[in-house]
Amino acid sequence: MRRPHWRKMTWAIIIFSVLMAIWLIGGLAGADNSSHCAQEAHPYLSQENCTAARDVGTGIGAALIFSLWFIGFVILSLIWFMTRPRGRDCPVCGETVKKGRTRCPSCGYDFAAAVGHPAPEAG
Repeated sequence: MRRPHWRKMTWAIIIFSVLMAIWLIGGLAGADNSSHCAQEAHPYLSQENCTAARDVGTGIGAALIFSLWFIGFVILSLIWFMTRPRGRDCPVCGETVKKGRTRCPSCGYDFAAAVGHPAPEAG
């Protein structure tokens, strides 16, 4: 039995999404450093304002990463749709059969008979 074959663009979308998720999670987890505001004495910022400013910066960074993720996903998805195969694979010989054909030109496999529908008359 043949296993499903994913296209290269499918792998590119999955890897891109995983990397962006890791970047987003790492950025949010690394922003939990509240010791900086406690260690540094700021003449213009109170402890609460320093923490609020750090949280706003984290939110802006997360929004930018998510925006890049969305834009990249849309672009990669469009490429995925534009490069889709123009046929189907024959289950017997593995050759690509153009859409609309009911027989494989290499081995003669009949797609219509496999589904149980009569093949259209060639004429």
